[in-house]
Amino acid sequence: MKECSSIRVGGEGDLVVVKSEEELKEAVMHAKASGLRVHILGQGTNTYFAEDLSKYLFIKPDFKGIECNLLRATSYLLQAASGESFDDVIQYSVDQGLWGIENLSRIPGSTGAAPVQNVGAYGSELKDTFVSSRVFDIEENLFKDLLNDECNFGYRDSFFKHNPGKYIIVSITLNLTKEFKPTLGYKPLDTLVGKENLTPKDVRDLVTATRLAKLPDWKKFPNTGSFFKNIVITKEALEALKVNYPNIPVNEVVGGYKVPSAWLIEHVAEAKGLKVGDIGTWEKQPLVIVNYGNATADEINAFASEIQRKIEEKTGIKLEREVNFIS
Repeated sequence: MKECSSIRVGGEGDLVVVKSEEELKEAVMHAKASGLRVHILGQGTNTYFAEDLSKYLFIKPDFKGIECNLLRATSYLLQAASGESFDDVIQYSVDQGLWGIENLSRIPGSTGAAPVQNVGAYGSELKDTFVSSRVFDIEENLFKDLLNDECNFGYRDSFFKHNPGKYIIVSITLNLTKEFKPTLGYKPLDTLVGKENLTPKDVRDLVTATRLAKLPDWKKFPNTGSFFKNIVITKEALEALKVNYPNIPVNEVVGGYKVPSAWLIEHVAEAKGLKVGDIGTWEKQPLVIVNYGNATADEINAFASEIQRKIEEKTGIKLEREVNFIS
């Protein structure tokens, strides 16, 4: 399974690739009959595995297809199969001149994984455009549609994430628009404010260039992207934090103030570019943990836990992991 993880960590496991809804149903039935837990695998860019995976059947849906239909006026419904690369879906939407998901460009992973994490970047989240998802209900053994408000989306969170054995995502439907609706509140996208004839492609190009400059290519430097979530704290907690860290950058959001975990890792844990054995944080972006050799899951967990411990000890803030560990 290490070959199915972008950080290249994991033992042996049983994997089946399904190309139709009927094959998906059969695979789930086989897992139930064999007493195995089902784990759905996308591109593995947000996952690493333990050594002993004998209690799992890994199912990889290889569903393909993207289509777009006019809903009304300038509003369009885009439907994408779960096996498509999510960045390919974004490229498709940008090619159609549609606004809504361009800020999410270059987030790795499959389309089916995007709602699980409620992927987000630069002030946009998938939930902002998400209409519904076609899913297979493992418990009830049937296909159904889930609407946005049934998915309990939160910051890097969803019903899917908290109930991994309930649904398998088959496709998603998004509501995009040709009406001029950029989201440019976060750096460096604020540099595009006032630009004449701004297009979704302009935003995508800047997001892509920014991510390529800061983040390592997981194919060369195995990693799972942002290992920790950013933190949202209260005004009182922020004021207490500023006593010792007056220069900490924050963004005011619904429910409080978002603190960049990368800043905490660099300035509080002093772990930017830190390496311990084969594991380390990326020198340009400490939110990313890299496997520089033949690291194990235990080594990753120990390294991440030490970063969490240092930050909690000094600030009272406990970083929450964003990456999935399957054990």
